[in-house]
Amino acid sequence: MGGRDMVKTANGIQIEYWNPYLETLPRGELDEIELSYFKNIFSYAKTNSIMYREKLKGVEPEKIRTLEDIKRIPLTDKEELRRYQEIEPYPYGGILGVDIKDVTTFRQSSGTTGRPVYVPETYESWQWRVEAWCHILYMAGFRPHHRVFLPFGYNVYVAFWEAHYTAEKVGCELVPGGALDTKGRIHKIIETRANAMMNTPTYGLHIAEEAKKMGIDPASLGIERMLCAGEPMPAATRRRLEELFRCHVFDHIGGTEPCAWAGMCETKDGMHIIEPFFLVEVLDPETLQREVEEGEMGIAVVTPLGRRSFPLIRFNTKDLVIKGKDSCLCGRTSRKIKEVVGRTDDLRKIRGVLFSPKTVEEVIRHEFPEVVEYEIVVERKGIMDEITIRIEVTPDSGGKELEQVKARLRENLKVKTNLSFHVQMEPPGSLPRYMLKATRFKDRRESER
Repeated sequence: MGGRDMVKTANGIQIEYWNPYLETLPRGELDEIELSYFKNIFSYAKTNSIMYREKLKGVEPEKIRTLEDIKRIPLTDKEELRRYQEIEPYPYGGILGVDIKDVTTFRQSSGTTGRPVYVPETYESWQWRVEAWCHILYMAGFRPHHRVFLPFGYNVYVAFWEAHYTAEKVGCELVPGGALDTKGRIHKIIETRANAMMNTPTYGLHIAEEAKKMGIDPASLGIERMLCAGEPMPAATRRRLEELFRCHVFDHIGGTEPCAWAGMCETKDGMHIIEPFFLVEVLDPETLQREVEEGEMGIAVVTPLGRRSFPLIRFNTKDLVIKGKDSCLCGRTSRKIKEVVGRTDDLRKIRGVLFSPKTVEEVIRHEFPEVVEYEIVVERKGIMDEITIRIEVTPDSGGKELEQVKARLRENLKVKTNLSFHVQMEPPGSLPRYMLKATRFKDRRESER
């Protein structure tokens, strides 16, 4: 299925496309296809999903004549999915879009924001999902000569299985590393001469930290390509990973319910929406009705256009993103996301200031290479909010240098966030290390009330 057409772009980068036809379709044709696909999946959901049969009463497919008409259809949120899966047939309930006898694979969400959502996949829907992922992996430069190390136990979480089957379909060799600890994984990378890896940004940094403790330069591991996801990755974090491993690092975004829907190309300038597999709207966070302009921040609302086992119409991902351009030097015509800001759940008001934990990560990864791990804690002291950043530094930092790090960090965070931080040094190895989604932000104000 994958193509091998090559073009040379204006900046000298050579680009190969997984699907040359779809990835270079004129914008107008993509819009027409997506409108047609949306009407099809909308009609299918109304007929075959209990949830949408009830939710979409009175809204008929023939009323959807333009992409703008779609904005009149109600959004779907995760709490609805949780509620409807409580009915029969167990365990998928009213979100199921096929006969339960046709389901071949069970997946579920991580459950970090509440009860997990159980996701049914038929053979057909799983192949659709993997094909969408192929665009992401191929854009990131993964090719048949890559031996890809996947340092996680897969369990019931969908992303690792997607990564596994997609790597096989693209033609890569896949090395699973789930049953090992971090040291064992480093040894396995060396033993197998793996030259590509898929991981969270946090775990990539942890592998580099552990390798250094073992006397191994992370760059000597031979990783050429790294694909990250699972948490927002500021440009500063991506550059730090590239410096540590001396490799190309790429980002992508997705979720268990909507699938992986955007990825980064060789230009590393934002992420391409995987069209026409997905219809993605970036809506004004206040109204959730108006499409934002290029450069504005909005909430990503995603409709997978080809998955029938679990139809999902206008799913509110709660991912805050900055809308990107409609063009790219790589020649792809899909719309772009400029940046992932974080989740609406992660934004907090602290002393009247809207605070995003991602801003702290940008400061640390860009300006403080001596900081190997950190944690942010917000507490209520009397009537005032107090924000503390706990940090671990490299073992060779000490004395006067540590005081300088604390002073610089306080000053830089004040400039970037307009908030005053207490900086607290912690002993080496005392802060938690994360394999999957990092939870470095602790807001303890609710529990103190």
